[in-house]
Amino acid sequence: MLRPLLTCKIIALTLSFAVLAPGQWQKKPYREWSEKEARGILDNSPWAQTQTSTDTSRMFDTGRAVVSNERREAEVPETKFHIRFFSSKPVRQATCRMIEIQRKGEISKQLAAQLEGLANADFPDYIIITVILEVAKSGSQMGSAASLLDRQTTPQLKTDTYLSLKGKRLFLVEYQPPRPDGLGARFIFPRIVDGQPFIAETDGELLFHSSLNSGPELSMRFKVKDMIFEGKLEY
Repeated sequence: MLRPLLTCKIIALTLSFAVLAPGQWQKKPYREWSEKEARGILDNSPWAQTQTSTDTSRMFDTGRAVVSNERREAEVPETKFHIRFFSSKPVRQATCRMIEIQRKGEISKQLAAQLEGLANADFPDYIIITVILEVAKSGSQMGSAASLLDRQTTPQLKTDTYLSLKGKRLFLVEYQPPRPDGLGARFIFPRIVDGQPFIAETDGELLFHSSLNSGPELSMRFKVKDMIFEGKLEY
């Protein structure tokens, strides 16, 4: 089992979709990012994208009878999956910045030190993708949707969860369900394959794929050439 990414309990983040203005936020330290800039990095950037599920039928007990298609459609909540390269520095810095903004300066010295460590840590061994499920529409089945990521396990996911690049697949080594820290579920992959980083600056498009057990298929593409931060490939 891998060590937890944070030792402290951090308030859960409620993050909505935002459009990231390219270039502006890279010209200043992350502690000067606005809330809009931090949200944009977390939801619509080279390191993070949002997938809206169009097929949620498998997330629920399909054996239960429903009165009509209209009633079923009304009850099934809309869901968004925020898919992020958490091991990339910009995502971690945006996460820390959102916590600072939401706490409005009321951060202890201990938490400030932990956030500083998280924002600038190195991840030499693993690629960590986090997924946060957002239920955008209430309904009688909302609880079942919200607990989807809690019900996943490594054995269930590892055969059909991978990163794909140039026809090669890098399969999941460990899945960690969401914790109270608000960072979401962790999908963990090895960073080094056959002595070399799996991803290089010259690579093209990278695919993250996961067929969730009793849930929708997650599929998100990232352009490697755009994942440069402070002169370095970050993922």
